[in-house]
Amino acid sequence: MKCKNLLTITLLFLLTLTYSYSQKLQITANHSDAKFILLNDYDDSDKQELGTGAIEYKLEKDSRNRIKVTKPGYEPVIKEFNKDLKWDKEQYVSLDSRRVEITAEPYDAEIYVDGRMIGTKAIYLIIQKDRFHTVEVKKPGFAPITKSYYNSPDRETPPSKDYFELKDRQVRLEVTPADGVVTANGVSVGRGNQDIKIPLNDCVTVTVNKDGYVEYTKVFCNKPDTDPEPPVREIAQLEDRLVKITTNPNDAAIEIAGKRVGTGSYDLKVPKNGSVEVRVSKDGYVRYIKNYYNQPNMQEPPVTDFIEMNVDEAYTSSVSSDLANVRITVPVNTEYTSEEAWRILSSIITRYFDILETVDYNTGYLTTSWQVQNFQSSVIRTRVIVSSGGNSDQLAYAIKLISQEAYLDGQNSVTVKDDEKFEDWARILKKYEGLIEEVQARLQQ
Repeated sequence: MKCKNLLTITLLFLLTLTYSYSQKLQITANHSDAKFILLNDYDDSDKQELGTGAIEYKLEKDSRNRIKVTKPGYEPVIKEFNKDLKWDKEQYVSLDSRRVEITAEPYDAEIYVDGRMIGTKAIYLIIQKDRFHTVEVKKPGFAPITKSYYNSPDRETPPSKDYFELKDRQVRLEVTPADGVVTANGVSVGRGNQDIKIPLNDCVTVTVNKDGYVEYTKVFCNKPDTDPEPPVREIAQLEDRLVKITTNPNDAAIEIAGKRVGTGSYDLKVPKNGSVEVRVSKDGYVRYIKNYYNQPNMQEPPVTDFIEMNVDEAYTSSVSSDLANVRITVPVNTEYTSEEAWRILSSIITRYFDILETVDYNTGYLTTSWQVQNFQSSVIRTRVIVSSGGNSDQLAYAIKLISQEAYLDGQNSVTVKDDEKFEDWARILKKYEGLIEEVQARLQQ
């Protein structure tokens, strides 16, 4: 009995041993061009190519029987068939996950998958069945490249390899004030900080605008053969202020530092930490003077400024005259003696001027005191100076009607003695308009 049991056990052992040595598998892939490769036992290096599409494989005694099934564009599948286990003769291997070999230049460009940094230079992207992933390659100073890959029958088949080369440059524009409007080549790209893309071998003109500020403009070029590379970061800080000035009347002259810069309208630039004095003038109107400041602790300049000029009463109370501030020689009719001529001349002048400051008949010299008239915009002073004129053969007098103006320009007062503030005025107050003509008429009749 014992011998019979021992024989049975021995036969079973031999059958099992024989089965393990002789087990053959029929392995089929879901792609007819998929390759079967036997791997080395202790790493994933290839040992032997077994076939394509479908193979018959006999399990080896002294091997882990690790087989890799591979096809370009798919994630390889590694199957291990333990020789001590019983396997179904028919084995099926399915390659479903797509694999894309992604390389990028420059070599240190970072590769992101679905927003997570995976590596640099090169990665393998695995896309499971019915899934998708978005790849972004970026490096500071370069415009990033983004692409999505799908593993779905109704979408474009992903390539087995894909190459990203960052060629277009990108400038991070940091804008102050934060609501400045940014345009690139005349097209608005938004408000505040922006990423400006500069295509290879091209230039982009960037402007930043905000009401009340001088426009920021800069040109960035991406021409490696001729120009330096654009900066990674650029600060666009609007600091100089801009005031759009308009006037009424619309033909008033606008002056800065004594130079005429516009008529009726002008875009005034006020530099940071600076100030600008503007003068607006037109005949018949009160001269307007204003200072604009772009300094700390000073009132900000307005975005626009409409200047309504007031009518100048000094202008309406006077006439333009070529006789003002000019020495006029008046010959005396020979029928008059010098005494008669002097008496006529003196009587005419005293009807216009109350006070005579200097009178000298012997030398024929006479001056009046200054007559002063105050207006909103200016002070007008007028006087007459008479001296002998002509040659020795004929009696004549030289008469000069002096008409001068001093602008108030916001000053509290101007006195008649402030000579440095007065300038010759090419007009005569209407009340003195007929003086010289009357002298000429009376002495020459």
